[in-house]
Amino acid sequence: MAATYALRFIAGKYKGGQFPLRPNREMVVGRGSEFDMVLDEDMVSRRHAKIATYHGQIVVQDLKSTNGTFVNGERVTVARLKVGDKVLVGTSIMELLRLDDGPTSQRPATRTSGAPAEPPPPDGDARLDRMTPPIRQTVERGQGMSGRFPDDDVTVPDLVELFHGSGRTGVLVLTDDAGRDGRIFFREGNVYFATIADPSRAGESMLMDVPPLKCFVRMLAWSHGVFRMDALNPAPSFQQEISGSTRQLLVDGVRQIDELRRYEGHLPQREQHLSLNVPLEARLSSLSAEALDTLQVVINHRQVGLVLDHSDASDLETWQDLLYLIQNGYVSVT
Repeated sequence: MAATYALRFIAGKYKGGQFPLRPNREMVVGRGSEFDMVLDEDMVSRRHAKIATYHGQIVVQDLKSTNGTFVNGERVTVARLKVGDKVLVGTSIMELLRLDDGPTSQRPATRTSGAPAEPPPPDGDARLDRMTPPIRQTVERGQGMSGRFPDDDVTVPDLVELFHGSGRTGVLVLTDDAGRDGRIFFREGNVYFATIADPSRAGESMLMDVPPLKCFVRMLAWSHGVFRMDALNPAPSFQQEISGSTRQLLVDGVRQIDELRRYEGHLPQREQHLSLNVPLEARLSSLSAEALDTLQVVINHRQVGLVLDHSDASDLETWQDLLYLIQNGYVSVT
């Protein structure tokens, strides 16, 4: 039996829906009600894209749409899809999946309005209003979208990549399951500012006084929470903005997070305190200039979390310095 495929909506207005891809067909995506996949939103052109399923291949082609078609964050003219690829059209993110041959893939679809189930539509009439209803109701703000992460393997880096590729101007609002509230600001698709508010910081301002780049990298590591994307016009300006290529910021940030995972089990908790060993037997002259700077931050702030927040170095570099200072007898964890 030939493999069957579908596009599953994992973020946006139609999240939770599923659009079957029928073999040897060309299906048009757009706002026009006469098309195969109807996405009724302003960011979608009337005739936006085409999906072809010939000779066992699935190909998406942009039809000179205003806002573009994106595959895994890259704007494309024509692209061949493979299972797991994520396609962004307007504010809808779709993931290509291969359907099982079991009974679950043969269930008739239902209307998103909640009407009784209909029989499967004939070839050429697989309209979006016959998709399975969303599991969760998403909240739209202007031309934005919302959802949970990491639902359907959409992580925070995936979201940044998608909004970067779509050239958005807006703010990605993140709230993790620990209650921390983060903002990543985009100007024409480029990340230029980030901030975090942490309600657990008793006795201090919840808005963390942390450089925006450090906030950005920290949010890339958030594992569970909710997100929404809000349009901003015009984009606000900030005194301390992030510079550099967003793609490179993502690469560097993910690398730092991966390296930090190697130290799991060896790092003190953010709530723990550090104290300078007295008398100090280890020689200060043996420390690098960077480690000396970190030692000074330890003396000034004591608490691990505050040391990380006030260090001029990245979290990875600061953790590496702290581990060296602890293991070589300069400071102790209390």
